[in-house]
Amino acid sequence: MTAIPAFGNEIKKTDFTLKDGVVFVNHGSYGVVPKRVQQAQDRIIGKMREHPDLWWRHNLRLNIEESRKCVAEFVQADTDDIVFLQNATSGICSVLRSLTFESGDIILCTDNAYQSVKYASEFIREYSNDKDVRVEYLTLKFPINNENDVIELYREFFKNNQNIKLAIIDHITSPSAIVMPVNKLVELCRENGILSLIDGAHAPGQIPLNLRQLKADFYIGNLHKWLYAPKGCAILYIKKEHKDYIKPLAISHGYKKGILTDFFHQGTRDDSAYCVAPAAIQFYNDIGGYEKIHSYADKLLREAVKLLTDAWGTEKLEIPDSMEAPFMRMIKLPKLNLFAGLSTFDEIEPILIDHLVNQNISAQYTCVDGDICIRISANVYNSLEDYQKLADFICNLNE
Repeated sequence: MTAIPAFGNEIKKTDFTLKDGVVFVNHGSYGVVPKRVQQAQDRIIGKMREHPDLWWRHNLRLNIEESRKCVAEFVQADTDDIVFLQNATSGICSVLRSLTFESGDIILCTDNAYQSVKYASEFIREYSNDKDVRVEYLTLKFPINNENDVIELYREFFKNNQNIKLAIIDHITSPSAIVMPVNKLVELCRENGILSLIDGAHAPGQIPLNLRQLKADFYIGNLHKWLYAPKGCAILYIKKEHKDYIKPLAISHGYKKGILTDFFHQGTRDDSAYCVAPAAIQFYNDIGGYEKIHSYADKLLREAVKLLTDAWGTEKLEIPDSMEAPFMRMIKLPKLNLFAGLSTFDEIEPILIDHLVNQNISAQYTCVDGDICIRISANVYNSLEDYQKLADFICNLNE
């Protein structure tokens, strides 16, 4: 194996295709695909084009099976317990639309759930015919002192509500980058006879996983965020006892032929992203794996948080260090003249994004507990100068 380039600007130039001058501290939203993974995908697409029948009737299945074995080993699950799908939202919807809900059943989320998860849950409520299905949201209150604050919030709700069918629990909350105590929450669900669906959209590659040990009923994870896979690559883990009834969103030629074939046979879509998951995992391991990536990102984020909060006179979100996402942080934005006269985050967000994107600066923004916050990410191609440019730009908005 060739020497690993130094993290920061060197590996950005040698292994990624980010445009010069782009400050990309939003890996959490879109991820970045390394050159070698792009090249692996190009080779797969070439095979698909040069002999379509051979690809779709034979070679695709072989490639998918090899990928599933590799990914299953990475997330520590049995190969037959995971299937590929395009993204976490598809997995959430597949589970929700496969479950049978009775009158009075509750789908439980938190107010920090990803918006599409909220919409999918509300869809089930709205189209449950005459059944009185409810969607309830636990409110995460800040500051969070420790994980017991969150666990007791769930425990109290479980105690006072007897008809909870399903708890959808973020592994890492998207709008606030909080690592939820999923191991204890899954155990709490099991004790109360509640199905657990873990939205791990941000987890693979950012948190070491052991899905056998976790024992959630369902687990969804994107590989195209922190694991360097191409866009449209995610997994759904299904506990063995649920395999008979979980169906993909599109019913196709795999119907009633087993869950693996059901999720595999989805027409002539482009599954090349699934096929190169092993190449993405290989890149992740070749550059040092979790320990080395985390060591770099953690140090960089600590420096970035200090730089930004000092420049803006603000603070990071009030959660314990142990519950902060390894590669993301939440920082409160200062008061900006740009927002004068605007009263809602829905009005503010597009203006803020337009201003930063037009300056080749990418980050994620949200409203947490009444404060407008910016979510920054750190990956191996980032350096402190990225955050300095972000700090300067926000400061200049008030000049």
